[in-house]
Amino acid sequence: MPPASSDLTTHPDEIPALPQTLVWLMAASCAIAVANVYYNQPLLHEFSRYFHTTVRSAGLVATAAQVGYGVGLLFFIPLGDVVERRKVILCLSYACTLLLALGALSASLPMLVLAQFLIGLTAVNPQLLIPLAVEMSHPQHRGRAVGSLMAGLLSGLLLARTASGYLGDKLGWRAVFWIACALMFLSTVALQKMLPSRPPTLKISYPKLMRSLWRLACDQPRLRAPSLIGALSFAAFCAFWAVLSFFMEQRHHLGATQTGLFGLVGLAGAMCAPMAGRLSDRKGSGLTITLALALSIVAFAWMGISGSIPGLILGVLLLDLGVQSIQVAAQSEVMALMSEARNRLNTIYMVSRFGGGAIGTTIGTWVYASRGWSGTTLTGIGLLVLAAIVHIALRTTRTVLPA
Repeated sequence: MPPASSDLTTHPDEIPALPQTLVWLMAASCAIAVANVYYNQPLLHEFSRYFHTTVRSAGLVATAAQVGYGVGLLFFIPLGDVVERRKVILCLSYACTLLLALGALSASLPMLVLAQFLIGLTAVNPQLLIPLAVEMSHPQHRGRAVGSLMAGLLSGLLLARTASGYLGDKLGWRAVFWIACALMFLSTVALQKMLPSRPPTLKISYPKLMRSLWRLACDQPRLRAPSLIGALSFAAFCAFWAVLSFFMEQRHHLGATQTGLFGLVGLAGAMCAPMAGRLSDRKGSGLTITLALALSIVAFAWMGISGSIPGLILGVLLLDLGVQSIQVAAQSEVMALMSEARNRLNTIYMVSRFGGGAIGTTIGTWVYASRGWSGTTLTGIGLLVLAAIVHIALRTTRTVLPA
């Protein structure tokens, strides 16, 4: 069991090692929470068929999840600085559990879109749990704790597609939401039992806290480049995943199970992304982002030319490696700017990233409906080229990470 909350709050300079069982629970909770944003992607074709609607309309489900997550990051994550975080985490977790049930009961596509927006809105706990793990860990063990939670986050993000694809084919899309609801409930009960209380780190009003986000965005020019690059690269990433289920059905006559299996391929590529962190530490984030953007462009070009199953497997592997490497390097830049404002800087960066993801999801489904697979891959290349232009044009204002 974790140490008593009074010990943690009374003696902040004498923090004991964070119990490994609590680290595992927090990592699992990160995976379960973030998965709720991505279960829908292999199921978009199922939504289209079930509700007798178009590709563009079904794509709104995925867009709503991304928009909701971005809004949740903007308005809920800063609360962790001014409100006792255990309360925020548990309130969001219970709300997300109820909203997953709403998603399972959706009787129309607009209702499902609304439910998915609200699910995304309340699924932002990983961005509260990770800073909390840093604060509760002994300084010598913080890297290990963050690494464990990030591994959980990444696994949930990618394996959600595999799980929902298989379960959607075998049990139907509603079962995916019910199972996610049960997992979220169990995770919340466990957190309520084991997560200790932590006092807020700031004593300012919520309106002042939110205004400080705007000042940081205006006063930190070095924040703009990584935020734009993160948004554009994630837009390309989401444009691909939003249309993959439609492409697999129309070109290869394969269903949600086969589409979801690409999540395993993506996981293999993304698990190599920690190499990007080591490269950023040694050579700086600029080189890492350059290489990752080039790799991502090659992935889209290859998938556009091939379109075969082996071609898609290689393309997904390269794309996930590239985009996750951009995430690691760009977020490293952001974290290096102001140690006293890391949570708020991370809020700005993550809101930009998921805003880009929502735009990319919308653009991807619209382009696929009118221009097909080649239009989608060209759109991905175009978004990544824009990211490269931002990277080159604003490199003189960027922070240089120490070797």
